[in-house]
Amino acid sequence: MDNDLRYLSREELEAEVRRLRAKLADRPDHGPSPSYPHPRPASTDTDVLFSAVDKTGLPMILTDPNQDDDPIVFTNRAFLDLTGYGIDEVVGRNCRFLQGPDTEPDRVDAIRTALRENRDLTVEITNHRRDGTPFVNALFVGPVFDGEGRLRYRFGSQIDVTEAHRNRERIAESEARQRAIFDSASEMAIIVTDTAGTVTDWNVGATRILGWSAEEMRGQPIERIFTPEDRTTGQMRKEMDGVFRDGHAEDMRWHLRKDGGRFYAVGDMTSLRGLDGTHRGFVKAFSDRTQERNLATKEQADAEFMRSVLASSADCIKVLDLDGGLTFMSEGGMQVMEVSDFNHIKGCPWPSFWQGQGNADALAALATARDGGIGHFQGGADTFLGNAKWWDVQVTPIFGPDGRPERILSVSRDISERRSFEERLAASEAHWRGLFERLSEGFIVGEVVRDQTGRITDWRYVDVNSAWGRLVGIATDSVVGRTIREVFPGIEDAWVDEFADVVETGEPVTFVRQVGTLARWYEGRAFPLGGERFGVIFLEVTERVEADTRRSGLLELGERLRAGIDTDAIAMAAAAILGRVLGVGRVGYGTVGSDGESFVVEEDWTATGFPTLAGHYRMDDYGLYAEDLRQGRTVVIPDVREDPRTSASAATLEAVSARTLVNIPIVEKGRTVAVLFVNDGQPRSWTEPEVSFVRQIAELTRQAVERRRAEERQDLLNHELSHRLKNTMAMVVSIAHQTLRSVPEREPVEAFQKRIQALASAHDLLLRKDWTAADLRTVCREVLGTAAEARRFTLDGPDVALGPSAALSASLLLHELATNAAKYGSLSGEEGQVEVRWWIDGATGEPGLVLRWREHGGPPVTAPTRRGFGSRLIRTGLVGTGEVDVTYDTDGVIAVMRAPMVEVQRS
Repeated sequence: MDNDLRYLSREELEAEVRRLRAKLADRPDHGPSPSYPHPRPASTDTDVLFSAVDKTGLPMILTDPNQDDDPIVFTNRAFLDLTGYGIDEVVGRNCRFLQGPDTEPDRVDAIRTALRENRDLTVEITNHRRDGTPFVNALFVGPVFDGEGRLRYRFGSQIDVTEAHRNRERIAESEARQRAIFDSASEMAIIVTDTAGTVTDWNVGATRILGWSAEEMRGQPIERIFTPEDRTTGQMRKEMDGVFRDGHAEDMRWHLRKDGGRFYAVGDMTSLRGLDGTHRGFVKAFSDRTQERNLATKEQADAEFMRSVLASSADCIKVLDLDGGLTFMSEGGMQVMEVSDFNHIKGCPWPSFWQGQGNADALAALATARDGGIGHFQGGADTFLGNAKWWDVQVTPIFGPDGRPERILSVSRDISERRSFEERLAASEAHWRGLFERLSEGFIVGEVVRDQTGRITDWRYVDVNSAWGRLVGIATDSVVGRTIREVFPGIEDAWVDEFADVVETGEPVTFVRQVGTLARWYEGRAFPLGGERFGVIFLEVTERVEADTRRSGLLELGERLRAGIDTDAIAMAAAAILGRVLGVGRVGYGTVGSDGESFVVEEDWTATGFPTLAGHYRMDDYGLYAEDLRQGRTVVIPDVREDPRTSASAATLEAVSARTLVNIPIVEKGRTVAVLFVNDGQPRSWTEPEVSFVRQIAELTRQAVERRRAEERQDLLNHELSHRLKNTMAMVVSIAHQTLRSVPEREPVEAFQKRIQALASAHDLLLRKDWTAADLRTVCREVLGTAAEARRFTLDGPDVALGPSAALSASLLLHELATNAAKYGSLSGEEGQVEVRWWIDGATGEPGLVLRWREHGGPPVTAPTRRGFGSRLIRTGLVGTGEVDVTYDTDGVIAVMRAPMVEVQRS
């Protein structure tokens, strides 16, 4: 082995390397010198080999896997020249110092795997020289084992293949570019065959047009794309022969697709030449012109069709020269113009057929057509026989080969009947449009919008009148063509659903409904117009609905107040009604301290999610309007940010969701003692009816509270009076008892005492009713209950309220009847009964109360021989006016008493 080693090929060097590895394996006790910078005599074959390796042009290294980190223990000069490192910078280091930012991680992993598995590996990896420049390294690594199979060294050789790598990349890029160009012709099929016509390449355009992929057609005869009839006539071979003869062969014929369909191709076949100019095959390129061919066929048919149309059309079709002279008129035109022989008018100036404005319009249309444009006008012209007609005329240029107008085409259509109809229609529409626009009611013509399933999800404005704009506050010209959900985002679904039902069912509907986003109410009627359309006529009824709502609120409050609720419940009932009717967030009733500053809210009404104001406050903390309230003035603030009384404290008010407010002071004896407040979180323009409604509620609430307090004071007074009256009656009874104690006959004394007790019971009953009225049934039950057990009385009759005087009289009267029954009548025995029945009798005109006392089941009775005080008392009747009939029947006493209702109920 000598210096020629450096000129060996890589394969020869790798063979020498394998021999070197074998030699190294035979030296178990000696390692290689790091390098041989100076020649010295070789002591052994191994030294000769190392010397030769050192001198070879192939960069090589040895590493020792038995040392830590597998360091380099030998390198030759070629390796140092390749990497630019010195020997001291290489020996003792792991090879990874050659790695850098461009080194491929996957290649590093492959090397590590080969080292771990002690196997050979050839790989190209990007390494870096000492100066940082990268190079592509064709690396070979492999293990070196000794004779006993132990791993002694790892061997590595390197070759700088950067330039070869770049050349390969250039070739690959060139091939990719050529392929991209080849495939980019997606609108054209390019097919390459060998000399026998077998497909060797097939671009994307061929796949798109023919349907076969390149994989399917490579190796297949190109005859597959020819029609059976062309195969029979050898068309493919004829094209090839044409290429040899003329250098190319045109291809304009029908071809087959993969699916068997046909298309018309227009293209060319040429020869494929090698670099040496020899014929290598054929290139066939063509495009699909089926559509163009069909269009040309259609145009030809259309031309034939147009010739027949001209002959049959009722339009007057004329050809003019550029000066407007007549050169042609269609057969149908001659008929409609009442021309028997075209020669009579041939050459006449066409504009002269028109008079006045029509003549000017005809000249203008002719000038437009001469300039390459299209002229159009409508006007009146007489026929050849003098009959007046109205025409719709279009004048267009006929272009010559140079692209400039060479003749003029004029088409006139007789629209006399249509114009007459349009004039009548326009007059009718003007009449109805005038009525439409003069309506004070809003009017809509709508058309439903359906989704893909056919369900109506919206509707579109087709037309609206001026009143619509006034009633909704939107310009009418901004809505036609738009849907209701576009015009009113977030509008209630009922505005779509109900009108959808009108279209679906064909049945009209009436409605009263609010557009929430406008805060307006509308009443109207929707009705079908046929197809997908409907009409709506409506009025705004916001004031009426709100007035009805306020009226209902007042009625509801009245019913609640009549229910006898306490003072706290009165305030809360009023607040809840105000909140619901006005649609606000909070209503409450707060009391003002005697200092005019402290303000206490015990409880308030709030809408869902709205904060309460219950608590203690200072009135001046919420704005300068506190002074207005102290002076008894109502405070109405649409927006606390804008009002000078609250702008400085707006943040404080907004913190409690009071962006707008109405405060009604409650004044007693010249001082504001309470405030009814209404708050909401959004600005609001309060109307006078709304503020008046708040005042009404406040006044009703104040009156109800005052009335309830007065009733409570009256109840207390009545109870005290009842107590004192009972004491007085007891004292009267006691005095009478003491005074009449010496009277030997006790019956009159006891009768007197019982009469006093009956009078006391009647007074007690009236006091329980605030001395206003007593129920007849209750009077009967109270008085008769002292005479006998309740089971012995039958009470039957309607509810009748007795005035105070009638109640006292009835009590004494019933007491006397019961006393007599107990002494002499049905109550004197164990089984006797008394029926007390009453009713209202209006037979005599003026209604009156009739009360009948009937005894039965007792001993036989007879009329008394003398009339005592008790009998005289019974004879005075229910109200002291008499009208009493007493019958002493053998079964028992019957007494019937009558009195006018007006006297019975007199207070």
